[in-house]
Parts: sequence; structure tokens; C-alpha cells
Amino acid sequence: MHITFEKLLYREDYQIKLDHIVMNEENGNRLALYFRGHTDEVMVLIGDYSCNYFELSFEADCVLLRSSDLHELDDGVEFNTIPLVLYKDSALLTFATAWMGLKRDTSRDWTHYAIRAFEQDFHVLSPRPPVFTDLGHKMSDFTVRHSFNLPTES
Repeated sequence: MHITFEKLLYREDYQIKLDHIVMNEENGNRLALYFRGHTDEVMVLIGDYSCNYFELSFEADCVLLRSSDLHELDDGVEFNTIPLVLYKDSALLTFATAWMGLKRDTSRDWTHYAIRAFEQDFHVLSPRPPVFTDLGHKMSDFTVRHSFNLPTES
């Protein structure tokens, strides 16, 4: 299945797992999140080659929070099965506007991006949409080798 940014916004049957996070210094300190995705959660967990591999890259002035950082903030948002949800108004955005001065520059329209991944949800506040890059497929970084013919000692 070919993945697009739009599909991440509405596919309830699509599962994603964070591969790694990079602060890209060569590209103006953009925050790059790399994910594997598939409709079968087992394929995502084992890092199967059939998984889509993609990048979401946010501007350097974005704010990244994990869901565990938000345990005291009642967001008022129920669990959502869609991998990427956009909020123009949320408790997190209201809190950040009040305490972090996000709206000092009125030309920026901040958006709350809630990313649901395996074992960890992420929340990104960004004044601009992320850049989505489909990176095709990637082999898992882990190789498992089984040998039924044990080596003989010489």
C-alpha cells in the first residue's frame, strides 16, 4: 500500500511505529520523525520489509512532547485510532499559548499534531504543517539468523 500524508489523517486500520527521531542540523534544526507503517500491526512490530517507511519533518521552532509528559494535563480528547490527528484548538495548545507565548507572532497559526504510535504517543505543536516524505521500504535494522547445522570444531 502506498502511504500519503492524507491517508495518515483518516486510516483507522493503519498502524505506525517510531523508528527514530533526528534533530537535523544540516536542515535548519528541523525535527525529523521516522516511522514504519502497515495495516497489520505484527508486520510493524517485527519491522517487516513490506512496511512503509516515511518521515515527518517539522520546523525547528516546533514543540515536541510525549504523552507521558502530559499526564497532568486533561486534554479532553479521547483515544483516537487514526495515526495522525490535527487540532486547531486543544487544551495543550491553550496551555502552550498562555505559558509559552506561542501567539506573540500573530502571523503564525499553531496547530497541535497528535501522533499515535505503538507504545508511545507524541504531541507536536507547530506553526506550519510537517513535510511528509515517503521513503519506500526499509529492511529491519535487526537480523535474526538461525542455524540448524552447528559448526564442528576442527
